[in-house]
Amino acid sequence: METIQEQEVMVIGSPDCYGSNPALWEASVPAHRAKARSKNQEHPETLWQLIKPYAYQHRYAIALACVLNALPGFAIAFQTLIPRYLVDDVMRPADLTPAARLQRLGLLMGIYLFAAFVVRMGAWFGSYKIFTSVREKIILELRVRLFRHINHLCLRFHGRHSSGELFTYVMGSPVMDISMFFHNAVINVPNSITTFLVSGIWILFWDWRLSVVLLFLVIATVLTMRRGSSRLQDLFERYQTAETRIIGRVTDIFRGNRDVKIHAVEERMAAAFRQNADQLRTQAYQRDVETHRVNMRAEALNYLCFVLLCGVGIWRYLGHHLSEGQLVAFLGSYAALQLPLDCLFTVGTMRGQAQVSLNRLVNVLKTDTTTPDPAPEERRNLPARPAMTLSRVTFAYTPGQPILRNISVTIPFGQKVAFVGPSGSGKTTLAKLFLRLYDPDEGCVRIGDVDLRRVNTADVRRRFGVVPQDPYFFATTIRENLLLMRADASEVDCRRVCELANAWEFIREFPQGLETPIGEGGTRLSGGQRQRLAIARALLHDPDFLLFDEATSALDVVSERLVKEALERALLGRTAIFIAHRLSTIKNCDRVLVIERGQIVQDGTFRALSERPGLFRKMVESDKFDLPVKNLIKPSVSF
Repeated sequence: METIQEQEVMVIGSPDCYGSNPALWEASVPAHRAKARSKNQEHPETLWQLIKPYAYQHRYAIALACVLNALPGFAIAFQTLIPRYLVDDVMRPADLTPAARLQRLGLLMGIYLFAAFVVRMGAWFGSYKIFTSVREKIILELRVRLFRHINHLCLRFHGRHSSGELFTYVMGSPVMDISMFFHNAVINVPNSITTFLVSGIWILFWDWRLSVVLLFLVIATVLTMRRGSSRLQDLFERYQTAETRIIGRVTDIFRGNRDVKIHAVEERMAAAFRQNADQLRTQAYQRDVETHRVNMRAEALNYLCFVLLCGVGIWRYLGHHLSEGQLVAFLGSYAALQLPLDCLFTVGTMRGQAQVSLNRLVNVLKTDTTTPDPAPEERRNLPARPAMTLSRVTFAYTPGQPILRNISVTIPFGQKVAFVGPSGSGKTTLAKLFLRLYDPDEGCVRIGDVDLRRVNTADVRRRFGVVPQDPYFFATTIRENLLLMRADASEVDCRRVCELANAWEFIREFPQGLETPIGEGGTRLSGGQRQRLAIARALLHDPDFLLFDEATSALDVVSERLVKEALERALLGRTAIFIAHRLSTIKNCDRVLVIERGQIVQDGTFRALSERPGLFRKMVESDKFDLPVKNLIKPSVSF
């Protein structure tokens, strides 16, 4: 049976996440960031360090919850005394009248019910309600922090990790494991500690010898529980790795569902998923069985301890060192001590699971972008109506395999420039450098006289409007997709750019107009409609530069005409860069830059280059473009 190929598991935050050569990671961030990273690796964050900034904001509520949770511990410890007074003060005295016995019994039961309902249940419910609210607020802030950080990371990072994997970090088990540990630590630990201490003090007060025996038994129980902790932590890590992998694959398959249907491989994908899901089942089985094995080991020791304590207690009773009531209360106190011990073990197990999750989240949070914003004192603003310059730029996605080699070019403001060349020559990479999706390995990219590394990335990208060949739209309305570029745009602004982009003519035909949902990726729109809507979105924030990754290459004749009409209006007063595959696009540009093997080999107008020997003319004559040369470079010749 064919299986889904497993994705390479990459440790986020490590040099390997940036490629096969760790040197790229070292060179991709400033020295002060690399130094900070090295320090963080030497001193990894703890769970408390991760939660502390958020917990501090709610410190009073957390303190109140802890105090309220400690009260049930007193109640539980006190309830273990009831059997002693019931035996020694109600049942044993022979001189008590029935009425006196009932009076004492009623008093004991009243105290018991008060401790149970008011102190134990009331305090527990109050603390649970308070802390649950605090916990959800802290988890919200942690998720927002993770989402913001991941969303700001560079394309190198996102290219190495699937969207499903990253979804798991924000909304999946890592955050939930930390949440459950934090919850149990605050809700159960104060209660358990109080129960343990109060019961231990009372046992010590009754008979210190029994207390010593009990102490050794407790230590033995704790050591038994700790023996399985490292094994459990390893199983937790393996389970989370398998879970992340399968979520990433499922997300990938669902996003590519159209191709799955086109090739009719639904059942093959289902069979492959079953095999991958079975691997996850195996990891879950091993994790849960090992957890139960450790619990059973502790429970078996508990039975042996109880038998030993019964023997020692009866020996002390026969020696007249304990009364019947004290013996019963002692055995009840030991039983009461098992609950906090089990609780502390559960919290310890959760801590191991949470530590695995923490390691994964911290690796994400320690991952720096390779296009960091400059320090405030180094920050520069971009000038108005500037030229764009590449100065001796060299760039490689993988070290030692440069895509661009020593490129230098200046594009004056307002010029329309086409980048042409064979596939893989570096055309799209140049556009990514202008957008500062990557920084060059050598040389610099400038807008005006400002190096883009001295400008906030958001400020750079706000100066651009981008229309990709296959624009992506979110699964929401037309209006919300437009407002992605400018959240405060009015109805008039949205309609104006839609009319400018020839998009209003189809939008007004929808019953809901701008409020029409368009599906994930804009699947409810045609290719031409998506392109025109992408142009409208790019124009809404009035950019200085427009960048088109051949926005018409996959359109029919009518759609192409409408898009080109929109482009003619959109380009007025702006610099335009075209990554071009059609001669019909190139011929309308002021300038053509021909790129081959990462270098600019020709620079000139369409007519000049088409008449001059070189790569461009060869591409035209060999029909490397979508329209034959005879319709364009010799329009006056009749046949």
